[in-house]
Amino acid sequence: MHDRIKKIYPDALGWITQRFRRGTIPAAPLTIVLAAIAGVLTGYGAVAFAYLFELIHDLTVLNFVQWSESTIWGFVALAVSPMLGVLLVGWFTRLLRLEGQAVPEVIKSVARKDGVIRPFWSLAKVFSSAICIGMGGSVGPEGPMVLIGSSIASAAGQFFRLSSRNLRTLVAAGAAAGISAAFHAPIAGVIFSCEIILGSFAVESLTPIVIAAVLADVVQQQVGEHGVNVAFRQIPHEFSGNWVELPTYFVLGIICGFASIGFVRLLYWTEDFAKTHMAKWWIRALVYGSLVGVIGTGYFIIFPAPPTQSVEGQEARAHHPLSPALYGVGYETVEHSLHLENADDPTPVKLKNGADNTSKTVMLNREQMIAHLWWLIPLVLLKPVCTSLTLSGGGAGGIFAPSLFLGAVLGGAYGIICNLISPEMSASPGAYALVGMGAVVAGTTHGVLSAILIVYELTGDYHIILPIMGAACISSLVAWFSDRENIYSKRLARSGESIARSHDLHGAEHIKVRDVMIRRFPTVKNTDNLVQIIKVARQNPHIESLPVMDDENRLIGIIRPEDLHRVLDTDVSPYLVNADDIALMMPISVSPDENLLEALRDFGSRDVDTLPVEIGEGERRQLIGLLLRADVMSRYREAMLSCH
Repeated sequence: MHDRIKKIYPDALGWITQRFRRGTIPAAPLTIVLAAIAGVLTGYGAVAFAYLFELIHDLTVLNFVQWSESTIWGFVALAVSPMLGVLLVGWFTRLLRLEGQAVPEVIKSVARKDGVIRPFWSLAKVFSSAICIGMGGSVGPEGPMVLIGSSIASAAGQFFRLSSRNLRTLVAAGAAAGISAAFHAPIAGVIFSCEIILGSFAVESLTPIVIAAVLADVVQQQVGEHGVNVAFRQIPHEFSGNWVELPTYFVLGIICGFASIGFVRLLYWTEDFAKTHMAKWWIRALVYGSLVGVIGTGYFIIFPAPPTQSVEGQEARAHHPLSPALYGVGYETVEHSLHLENADDPTPVKLKNGADNTSKTVMLNREQMIAHLWWLIPLVLLKPVCTSLTLSGGGAGGIFAPSLFLGAVLGGAYGIICNLISPEMSASPGAYALVGMGAVVAGTTHGVLSAILIVYELTGDYHIILPIMGAACISSLVAWFSDRENIYSKRLARSGESIARSHDLHGAEHIKVRDVMIRRFPTVKNTDNLVQIIKVARQNPHIESLPVMDDENRLIGIIRPEDLHRVLDTDVSPYLVNADDIALMMPISVSPDENLLEALRDFGSRDVDTLPVEIGEGERRQLIGLLLRADVMSRYREAMLSCH
């Protein structure tokens, strides 16, 4: 029986594959089926990844914390842990050639490689990210989870030889599944994939993306207890409807926009500094990893959590994190910030179902709010530093969770200040922390819709959406005016990869000039007079510009229609005007191996409607064709339609 089953499945798979490659199975249904499979596998993969980095975290960081209670060597081990993690990941990177970060590489694969992702590279990258996060690297898990989904989808699509368009859609579906599994946010996963990864909201792409995101979330909820939504499922905040509060949220949006700018610039400044002053990879890992350990452990020792009181106000208690707040994903600190409440607020704290939230709410009187403020402000400054040092030192992980962390502590600190100044015009500090999360994510990723929907799915209450929408839009606008590139595309742009956010350009990059150029065309000699030139032009009305050749049949210029009209409007005898008198001399030419995107740039740099196509260099240049602007635009529109 077992042997029969082993035979049936390969035969069935081979039959499906053969039928699809013969064209008897439509590509669209197969893409949807593969997206569903990728969603399910991504859910299981995300659970396995979370268990892996949590296991490493328990074996290293948590053990070191417990050890530090009895001996100073525990603190030493705690400080050394991130350095060892970054050093180990850097060694893996050099050994296995794992250069690149997860989400930027997925974006690059969709925009430049037709969705092709190397499976071994992805697996090794995910494993190295688990080591980095588990040992205290100040990065998040969502990047590796996006890579898990995208690589599974890419492998399935390549196996069935999907077209480039369907393969790109399938990879985007895998990315949506990764975000959905990371945050229990399928809607946000869909929007993130369309907005950031695919760069398109084409209708035909939505079905596989939605299916993958939903199934990944279903699997994650059934078999895993990981993710932001699990940790934050009792957030008690909603917008009260008091319009006096809105200006304070909008000011927070501006602050978060500038914080996002600083975060992105700091990340790439530390990277540039390392490349300039630390040539060896192990020196970068050693120095930057050690700094993360010293900062994280130092904060853990110097800034103990301030005391709070219970909801009933009967006793004082303190928030003692299980591990340094600056290590790993930092969800515990984010959750603590989201539950901050003003103890002097007469409005009772309610959950979405109306029950009092007595389990996680952190009530603060005025003195405790001041103490909490001094606890949060260093986190606002140090979290971007630790994340930048981790990634620039060679670590691996995501920046989405650090953005959420920065927004939560920044919003919490801002909310405390507002409550200290004017409690009657302010919401609870936790509400500002929640809005700050969405605003910083919008500022760093420029993905406004993704940021809004992720925070919405964290709360499940649309009342908080109004301030989040305003703050996220303002933050994104402030960041956009500073830099048109988001934190992902900027990395690719710095490495020389120009990623067009609209895939209208994708098709143009894959069409060569030789496929569009005119191979049969008229020419005129430089000694031909105006009468001869006009005769050639009338015999070839489809050619807008005429190449001008010298006695050795080399191109020296082109004659445009406006050049002819200019001389015809004068009283000069047409027999006295030669071609070299009116030609546009030394025009730029294009190579037949250039793509249409490069040709479009060439057209934009010169006011011409025709470009000569030449091969060879110097004296050996040879004119082999003409490239017309009208033909390029026609093929460009065809490529645009095929991509959408």
